[in-house]
Amino acid sequence: MTLPRNDAGSPGPAGSQGPAGSSPGSPHAIIDIATAFWKSKVLLSAVELGIFTELSGRSRTAEELCARLGIKGRGAPDFLNSLVSLGMLERTEGRYRNSPVAEEYLNPHKPATDVSGYLSFLNSGFGWWSRLSEGLRSGDRLDFSGALAESGGGDGRTAGDGTLVEADATSDTFGEAFATPDQVTGFVRAMTGYSMGANQAIATAFDWKPVRTVVDVGCSEGALLAQVLGAHEHLNGIGFDLPAVSDRFTHHLGQAGVTDRSRFAGGDFFHDPLPAGDVIVMGHVLHDWNLDIKQMLIRKAYDALPSGGSLLIYESLIDDDRRTNTTGMLTSLNVSLVSAGGLGYTGAQCRDWLTAAGFRSVAVSHLDGPEYMVVGVK
Repeated sequence: MTLPRNDAGSPGPAGSQGPAGSSPGSPHAIIDIATAFWKSKVLLSAVELGIFTELSGRSRTAEELCARLGIKGRGAPDFLNSLVSLGMLERTEGRYRNSPVAEEYLNPHKPATDVSGYLSFLNSGFGWWSRLSEGLRSGDRLDFSGALAESGGGDGRTAGDGTLVEADATSDTFGEAFATPDQVTGFVRAMTGYSMGANQAIATAFDWKPVRTVVDVGCSEGALLAQVLGAHEHLNGIGFDLPAVSDRFTHHLGQAGVTDRSRFAGGDFFHDPLPAGDVIVMGHVLHDWNLDIKQMLIRKAYDALPSGGSLLIYESLIDDDRRTNTTGMLTSLNVSLVSAGGLGYTGAQCRDWLTAAGFRSVAVSHLDGPEYMVVGVK
């Protein structure tokens, strides 16, 4: 399957058209990319400062917002109006309120759809990517434990510029990530936000009618099961992950109201067999590992499935020609910086791996934004 030519659906690489109003071939196409971090930091700081929480279900003037949130900089009006321009806030007669998308997805009062945990992690680790050049030169990797701890238990501020450590292929990066309760919380909340669009799409894009039990491998706090079980009352779900996430899984599935049809199975997929089910899901899992481990996990899924069962993999895939799916390539680059051996991959590669493991009828299909799913049948 050929993926769309870029994330925005335009005929060239993302950002090649430049900002609105610029002439074809204008240098502003370059400058717009170079200053893109301004936009992301405005959004991330709005989460840190509590803008969306304060505006949940209500409107405020700029003066009221600044007084309630302790904002004193003279750039505050530009800050708030930039959020209007970015589509995150609306302004009517001098009063600001959340836009519909922010009210749905940046609202801690709606835990089933709140993605702000991912944004808090990105904000805490904002300085990490300032060491990209150094990481590319040295081949070292970033230890992001500090960003996880800050986003999971601190006040969500940027946690410095990160620490580069030797890229040892045997490093236990998830052991590092789960070293403290705050880091576990930071990690699972980030994964819930990162996977939200794909999880919502999978609930309707896959045919769940003949399925009775779905197993989510690397389930984190259970966001996939919350969406799928919530949409299909006949389903039962099993979340498989390291035991450290058990309490967060129970809490999140409780908030979703599906604890009676779900259970957590603690384990380590390097040493333990995968739980059996009609469908096994691996979402944003394979990109964390090298090729040998990717193929090992696919074989484990094959062994755990009954005849006719399906393996469903979802990922921000790289387009087969490696030219246009910018998010897929940047995700792969990020994974290469923070993991011991991980890299992203294309739909064609994943199809080949599933076929080699014995799966048939392997298909790649679009889910949402840069997210795709690859499904194979045993």
